[in-house]
Amino acid sequence: MKGEQMKLFEPYNIGKMALKNRLVLAPMSTNMTDNGFVTQGAINFYEARAKGGVGLITCEDGIIEYPLGNNVKNPVAIDDDKYIPMLTRLNETIHAYDAKTIMQLSHGGRRAGRVAKSGCLEVTRGKIPVGPTSLAHPAPGYVVPEELTKDQIEQIIEKFGNAARRAIEAGFDAIGVHCAHMYLCGEFLSPWANHRTDEYGGSFEGRLRFVLEAIARIRKEIGSDYPIIPRINGQEPRGGNTLEDIRKIAQALEKAGADAIHVSVGFAATIKDPEFIPSIPSMRFPDGPIVHLAENVKKGVRIPVIAVSKIRDAMFAEKILQEGKADLIAMGRTLIADPDFPNKSREGKYDDVRPCISCCQGCINRVMADLPLKCSVNPMVGREGELIIENAKAPKKVIIIGGGPGGLETALIAARRGHHTVLYEKQERLGGQLMDAALPPFKSEINKLTNFYISQIKKSNISVKLNTFVTPEMIKGECPDAVIVAAGAEPLLPPIPGIEMGQVVTAVDVLRDKVKTGRKIVIIGAGQLGLETAEFLGERGKEVTIVEMTGDIGTGMPSQIKMPLLFSLEKYGVEILTQAKAERITRGAVEISQGVEKKVIPADTVVLAVGYKANQTLMESYKGTAPDVYFIGNCINPGNIIDAVNQGFEAAVKL
Repeated sequence: MKGEQMKLFEPYNIGKMALKNRLVLAPMSTNMTDNGFVTQGAINFYEARAKGGVGLITCEDGIIEYPLGNNVKNPVAIDDDKYIPMLTRLNETIHAYDAKTIMQLSHGGRRAGRVAKSGCLEVTRGKIPVGPTSLAHPAPGYVVPEELTKDQIEQIIEKFGNAARRAIEAGFDAIGVHCAHMYLCGEFLSPWANHRTDEYGGSFEGRLRFVLEAIARIRKEIGSDYPIIPRINGQEPRGGNTLEDIRKIAQALEKAGADAIHVSVGFAATIKDPEFIPSIPSMRFPDGPIVHLAENVKKGVRIPVIAVSKIRDAMFAEKILQEGKADLIAMGRTLIADPDFPNKSREGKYDDVRPCISCCQGCINRVMADLPLKCSVNPMVGREGELIIENAKAPKKVIIIGGGPGGLETALIAARRGHHTVLYEKQERLGGQLMDAALPPFKSEINKLTNFYISQIKKSNISVKLNTFVTPEMIKGECPDAVIVAAGAEPLLPPIPGIEMGQVVTAVDVLRDKVKTGRKIVIIGAGQLGLETAEFLGERGKEVTIVEMTGDIGTGMPSQIKMPLLFSLEKYGVEILTQAKAERITRGAVEISQGVEKKVIPADTVVLAVGYKANQTLMESYKGTAPDVYFIGNCINPGNIIDAVNQGFEAAVKL
């Protein structure tokens, strides 16, 4: 089905705001600001999404009390008139592409109280956060907030009104109010966080009061011409609002003058509740995991409802609209991965869309580490105004060795620039370590990226040679102008006595089902590979013990992936020993030391999951085989998809 036949691409109105289609860019923190000011980098980011065809762009959260109300270290601020000029420039840029804009007003509340690795409250610049009640956010590393007084509540409501006035002056077409994700408004709404006994708590009506007064103050400031769109949680953990409560909240917001409701969900990825869905669902969740929550709200209101969360293809979005479960579709990571998703989908070019793989690596993982937004599959993110893919002035003959993510990205961009590109892969198909990365439980979505690359390679003039191990002599015989080496990583084998024994296997071979494993298994290494292999084996009823030398496990993993994985390992009874060193492997056991204590762990099979190392000998052999030789991805620093793709892109741009 082409876009012109889709409801998704029909014009639509929210209040008096006319939209060219029903696609919404969901609010997302980018950390692309400078002390609250929108930067040119942020403008470039949003311009790319506007140019890509989305109808309504939410320009992340506008903090109404900076920095006390920050939700991340570097949010957009809107608590002072000094921010208006750059916000105006942002709106002028977006409006040039016939897209409308919404500023989502927000106060971080108790979620602003995140303690950084430095031990400081960096998000609030050292200030103690506030909340309706002195209850800390449930995720680890948050401080107890100060309970707001009535005078402080009145001041914050006034700040909402003033912030709305600034947003309209800066050219925004609508005002959002962030009442989800357990920020301040959501905290007041939820019995899970609001234990007040005065008029701003206690009863259902009391918990609504703060938000209703904020909306009334906003409406007084902006008049009736501009829509107000609250964002609410569609579901809460046990002890929070029920689905019936949430429908009643939506009805109260409609009665208060809201023009649409955006239904989200989630507090933090660390809540151990089988019914809990985080605000940024990972690969472990199906597509559209909270569409039913939007449908629940829609059954109770007459105003438009916006659905969101892991909606990643146009046909699925269209199905939601056709079934009447929502009126508009918000997408976040989908439009990070490919800002041209709307235009490509409208033209029926579905295979050309770079797929979000829900890895959370470049987006939320970086933002929560106080770093600017990036993307594992789109190396242009955060560099939209810096990197331009131009045709090469002098096309070169380019040989690329390795058909993994780095090599595939290099090949596509090099060919796009006009270079004569030859891609060699020693295996029988393209994908490289992407194929291995997709093997653990819940990670098959990575195959979407592999399939995208293969599809694009087939449409290009790239010459692909499979089942070919490239020697230096072969390269010299081809006389290329440049060689990009994107291969050469091999499993790391730690120097443990007994490692050569027959019961010792690699994690990758286990995931590939190339080896048989016994009932009792010891995994050496508690990085992501070790943890995922443990889950793979736990699902199959094995008794698993993980031995990790350091005091940390899953280092560098996004919490959206790490915490549910750890909950799963707990369910399967996996034992994790940290600060433990494997001293010797014997037949049927692994001898370890943990501090001064020595232990012997029964093991029918020992699985090595200690990572990869670069093949230095192979790298050395390729040096000097062409005027320009570049080494990228796993061959220089075995890492993850985001590193490989970004390095491949950068190498191709340099050619």
